[in-house]
Amino acid sequence: MSAWLSKWAPASGVLAGVLVAIAFFASPNSPGDNATGAQVITWYGSHHTSDFVFDLIGGLALLFLVLFAVALARQVRTGDRWLAHGALAGAVFGGVGFLTSVGFDTVLAQDHNRLTVASAQTLNLLENDFFLPILIGFALFGILTGLAVVVGRILPKWMGWVMFVFGLACLAGPAGFFGVLATVLWVLVAGIWMVKQGPPVPDRATLLAQDGVTV
Repeated sequence: MSAWLSKWAPASGVLAGVLVAIAFFASPNSPGDNATGAQVITWYGSHHTSDFVFDLIGGLALLFLVLFAVALARQVRTGDRWLAHGALAGAVFGGVGFLTSVGFDTVLAQDHNRLTVASAQTLNLLENDFFLPILIGFALFGILTGLAVVVGRILPKWMGWVMFVFGLACLAGPAGFFGVLATVLWVLVAGIWMVKQGPPVPDRATLLAQDGVTV
């Protein structure tokens, strides 16, 4: 069972990438931050069911992204695991930020008929502009994942440097969402690559260290 999980756990990155693509490209365009409260209520009145479904898809995508970060930490060699653990923390931090933003959208979708014009406009502003925790979390995830790949010998080093650049791109303000999308695309590709190559075989020094033998 353990060997099966080690082999297929990185496939969670593939699922995360596919679900993000569905949620981002197939979901209806919700009102922008300049929409009035009345416009927001009208829009969610017409799209609340489909919008809620895509909120759930986005939530599942974040679940699989965190699982991928866990699988990545599992495969990094012992001496470099602090990088992978930091990347996992970034994935969790960014995921919480994203789910908070999705939560505002879910309230609008489920309770649009009970909101006042002012409250609907406020929630819509929060849903559109609550992006800083998302960008910071994904920047941390991208930068530390890239470094973990470079020093941890999980994937080719060039893939690590590409992810490092994507992580930095997440810090580009509102445009950083392109960095977030690039980061998720990298996760999809890396998930396929890691499943294909299988879990790394520990070297002799690592095996001895795990047995408590000093070399």
